[in-house]
Amino acid sequence: MRVKFTRNWFCLSQRSDSDLNMHTQFIRLALIAYALIVAVVYGDKDNNIRRPRGVSLAKAALYQPQSDGSWSCLDGSKRIPFVQINDDYCDCADGSDEPGTAACVQMRFHCINQGHQPLDIYSSHVQDGICDCCDGSDELPAVGCANTCLELGAAAAIQRRSEAELHKRGAERRQEMITRGKQLKADRVARRSELQARIKEQESLKAEKEQLKTNAEALETEALEVYREQQRELDANTAQAEQEPQQMRHEASLSFVRFDANKDGFVEITELMIDMDLDKDRNGVVTVEEAKYFLDERERVDLDAFVTLAWPRIKPLKMLADGLFQPPQTEEQAATEAPLANEQQEAQLEIDPPTNEHEDLEDEEEHYDDEEDEEEEPDVGVGEALPEFEATTETTTTTPNYDPETQRLIEQANGARQALEEVERQLREIEHEVKEIEEQDAKDYGVNEEWAMLDGECYTFEDREYVYTLCPFDRVSQKPKNGGAETTLGRWDQWFGEGDNKYTRQKYAQGAACWNGPQRSALVNIRCAVEPKITAVSEPNRCEYSYDFETPAACDSDALAATARAHDEL
Repeated sequence: MRVKFTRNWFCLSQRSDSDLNMHTQFIRLALIAYALIVAVVYGDKDNNIRRPRGVSLAKAALYQPQSDGSWSCLDGSKRIPFVQINDDYCDCADGSDEPGTAACVQMRFHCINQGHQPLDIYSSHVQDGICDCCDGSDELPAVGCANTCLELGAAAAIQRRSEAELHKRGAERRQEMITRGKQLKADRVARRSELQARIKEQESLKAEKEQLKTNAEALETEALEVYREQQRELDANTAQAEQEPQQMRHEASLSFVRFDANKDGFVEITELMIDMDLDKDRNGVVTVEEAKYFLDERERVDLDAFVTLAWPRIKPLKMLADGLFQPPQTEEQAATEAPLANEQQEAQLEIDPPTNEHEDLEDEEEHYDDEEDEEEEPDVGVGEALPEFEATTETTTTTPNYDPETQRLIEQANGARQALEEVERQLREIEHEVKEIEEQDAKDYGVNEEWAMLDGECYTFEDREYVYTLCPFDRVSQKPKNGGAETTLGRWDQWFGEGDNKYTRQKYAQGAACWNGPQRSALVNIRCAVEPKITAVSEPNRCEYSYDFETPAACDSDALAATARAHDEL
């Protein structure tokens, strides 16, 4: 309801006495209402600047009447009488005419809260019977809101001093971290220069060692080739020497089978006398004396004696008969022996055709081998081992027995190879260290290197189920307290603070994948404190973790000074 004043209220001369009394009372009420309106419109004074109730000091200039007593809405939509401000009726479209009432829902009410912090509240909280402002300015006097701003301001001042002291101590620690961080950076620069110089030395040394290795290996290769050639010749001679007795025994065994006509396992004089190849004097008869000569003057010999004693005497005559061995002859001997040899060959072909003889010899050999196998093969039961077989399966590796000169060249080449490998190993270690330094230099340790000391450190936090770990600039992880594998929640990604608050939040990404979900990640919210520690860990969203971390590195003295100035202005 709006109170309006007109001139008719003051036209008393035309009223009766009763009307006069009534008008007098009405005037008194109107004056009281006017006083209330002025109080509601202008509220309290601050810094000698009058402004309507609910208007901040910064906006006081926007709420001054024009010379004609009118006032324009802040959006310029209309002009209204200044007295209609805070009349609990929303005249302006933007609601700017009701900063001190709840008439316009889009407005904000400014609590002056002298002695404490000013506060802006929603207009819907004005005159709702609840004291939102510590000075009670959001409610009418009838509500009886006590002014607690001085008490709250004193408590806030104590809190601010405590925080300032904490921040000051943290800033001192931060300065130490800055000094140490800059020293670490300088050490890295010096170390990298030193390592780069060592890399050049190692590369030069590597080239030298490679040349020595090439020369040594060339001499080694040449010596080994000579040794291998000699070894091949020796192996060939050894193989031939080993093969001749075997071949001789094989030939002797075949001849033994052929001579052993009665198959009694012995070759006798009579069995040799039928072989005309053994006619030493070429008189057409193999005499007993000739046969006994071949049997080493014995009546008969077994296989072993035949191989060692008889066959060496028989073989030359057999080779001579087969045309494989021709002793030196005169022309007269050749003329006289040729017809005789032809006659003997023709007679032999008539008695023993070549094909049948070979087949019979093969059959006799197979029969003799079978008998020999049956005699030598032992009876072996199921599951019994054969010692001879086990002996043949054993293999031994022997080092070649090089001559001294070759051995010296080999050792020299081995030494050159080992020297080169050692130089290459040292070069790899140096390059790896340089890479680590470059990775550290690529990290953002703050404007003054204040965060560098945290790199390489790890901090833990325990709740009911997990042990959480934060290793700044490296990784974050969790591990069950009752045992189990550690799960990586993320690896260092970047600073994630906004604007000037860049160094208040870190992001860790590319963690282990959730079951049927994305890869885990974490945000680390950082606050100032004297000692570094994790104060809380949560999982606000699936596979997204939040760490609260305190460290002296976040105690920026410039930010502290700015905060102190802001409080002084209040």
